[in-house]
Amino acid sequence: MQDPLLDPLRQRILARMGIQSWQLRAPLQAGGEPAQATADNAVPAPAQAPLPTGKLWLLAPTLPAASLLADICNLLGIGPDEVSLLGELPEGATPPLLWLTAADAHWPDALVCPLKPDAAHKRALWQQCRQRLPG
Repeated sequence: MQDPLLDPLRQRILARMGIQSWQLRAPLQAGGEPAQATADNAVPAPAQAPLPTGKLWLLAPTLPAASLLADICNLLGIGPDEVSLLGELPEGATPPLLWLTAADAHWPDALVCPLKPDAAHKRALWQQCRQRLPG
């Protein structure tokens, strides 16, 4: 019986995926016999981080002042408990509504306002929120 790791088609597919055949070889037991795969030597699959559940995703190190957060949530028609604070955006995820502390060309539709805004920033944020209100 041919070793499935030596199958040429499988080798090409694995090579395209960046997996070399030596990475798949089972460790040898004493005496040169291949060890049986067990839970102890199985390689765990990378864990996928769960997506945030909030209706507004805030990409910042901390939440803004409670009064500012409450005002923005009230204007958007959501509760402060529906805001998800993120250190980074999950790869490939599309946020329902994103709040950034600095403009980013990758997210032109995001709300942009620092966590400690001055009067001009607050007016700009107010205008951004008003644009998202239904008719």
